[in-house]
Amino acid sequence: MPAGGSQNPSPSIYSGNCHCGAFKFTVNLTNLNHISSCDCGLCSRNAYLWARLTSKSDLTVLGEGSLNSYQYGTSIHKFCPVCGTSILCETADAEISLNVRSLTDIDVESLSPVLTPCGITVEPPPPQLATDAPPEDLHATCHCGGIQYTLHTTPAATKSCNCSICSRNGVLWAYPLKKDVTVHTQTSLVEYTFGRKQIVHGFCGTCAVPVWEHFLNPSKAHTMGINVRTIDGLDFTSLPTRVHDGKATLPQYQV
Repeated sequence: MPAGGSQNPSPSIYSGNCHCGAFKFTVNLTNLNHISSCDCGLCSRNAYLWARLTSKSDLTVLGEGSLNSYQYGTSIHKFCPVCGTSILCETADAEISLNVRSLTDIDVESLSPVLTPCGITVEPPPPQLATDAPPEDLHATCHCGGIQYTLHTTPAATKSCNCSICSRNGVLWAYPLKKDVTVHTQTSLVEYTFGRKQIVHGFCGTCAVPVWEHFLNPSKAHTMGINVRTIDGLDFTSLPTRVHDGKATLPQYQV
């Protein structure tokens, strides 16, 4: 959940949008050097980077798209129902924070967020598992529990990507064989594709957590990408991470 920080008195205007472009905006932010992250169950799954707005008038909506809402504790998180991009969080006392990942032309990897735990302990419901599930299995869920799956192998490495959608979603990928993934429920799954339409991105339509991606290219169709941030209890920070420059892949992203 978002937290505040010291502010530069000279605000700058930034542009942003959800990935599909239905929701576009400009925002006045005082200082991108003072942003926060959080390790709660929702923020960690979405790798949110929060910047607190001085007032609601700092945000100007340009597009005609509307945002869905997901309540976590006393806060309301808002995201695009088409592409899953998370945009805003509004607290019970009307404080508004922006997910910096939704800004255009911002190198989020160059930012240095301050870990500021929100203190909310509401966690996803436990996965619905068979009683004879092997103890080495890894279990994963979105935040609301509408999507749950089991991974029957342990990732040896992860991949970080700076492409237009991966950077917005803050995903960290591992690529198991499809046969090593058992899906228990996906009642809230929303699928989104774009560009060359070779990858289908899946996210939860209730809580906006990105969970996986499927490949339509026959040479890759036997594998799938899973967002390791959704795996319960996995210390993915201890795994080697390969950085992929997806932003340089043609065609260039445009909205």
